[in-house]
Amino acid sequence: MQALELLAPVVVTVTLILMVGAVILLKPLSKQGAALLEQMLKDRREGRTADDLEHLTSAMTNISERMRLLEDRQSFTESLIEAAPESRGRIPEHVEPASPEE
Repeated sequence: MQALELLAPVVVTVTLILMVGAVILLKPLSKQGAALLEQMLKDRREGRTADDLEHLTSAMTNISERMRLLEDRQSFTESLIEAAPESRGRIPEHVEPASPEE
């Protein structure tokens, strides 16, 4: 009898802690799931089809590829500028200009 009297508060406390922890952990997941379901319902009401989404996906892929090419070109141009800053049409100081007699 003594063991049950000591065990009951421990069981209630552990259960309460587990319930609060589960609510804290699952609340963000349930919010994301509800937002996803709401967006799917909204898409269905507006009549968006898989073709529309496929078109948008291909457009985003195209934009992403073009952005990658621009970044590559920009990094190439920056590397050229940093590689030889002194050779931008200037005559180096250690070279003597050629005399007209030669």
